[in-house]
Amino acid sequence: MYEFVKNFEKMYGRDDLFEPASEQQVERLQRLFGTRVDKIVGFYKDYQPFSLPMLESCVSLLNIDRIVMENKHGEPGRYLAQYGVYTVAVTAGGNVVCIDTNDSRDGDARVLIADSAFCSYNPYHDCVEIGIAPRKIRLELGQSGIIALNYANIRKCLNQIEPSYLTFLEKLSRNEYEDIEDYLW
Repeated sequence: MYEFVKNFEKMYGRDDLFEPASEQQVERLQRLFGTRVDKIVGFYKDYQPFSLPMLESCVSLLNIDRIVMENKHGEPGRYLAQYGVYTVAVTAGGNVVCIDTNDSRDGDARVLIADSAFCSYNPYHDCVEIGIAPRKIRLELGQSGIIALNYANIRKCLNQIEPSYLTFLEKLSRNEYEDIEDYLW
């Protein structure tokens, strides 16, 4: 059992915060994430969030059904997912916490944060563009006024919270973050 599950249970004084996933849920998550992050899929197989409330760091971990929904229909999740960057949590302000399956090691992946308005479809130019980027990046990339959404630009624009999702969970379970949204800027 992951130590951080015990930490969450101690924090909230309950043992119903997580539940095992169904076989179908695990298959859906594997199809979504691919094979590079098997430790993350393994965690969700045994301990997907069930009744875990919003944490003091202003983040809510999503269960598998919400992860799939956010990455197929949510914004910016559905656009980021096309590049292997998947929403796994949301903040109190509606921003998203993602794993980057392109940057994975030993079945784990780095954790990024994206503003809820980070990217959107631009019907005038018929493309998905980055709407919120650091000034330095905007000056570097935005000569035409449009910053195309692609993996290289995602890497330049999104801030890393942790190099490992499992480390991220461990720190969440020990209340080591004040407000996750502080990582946006």
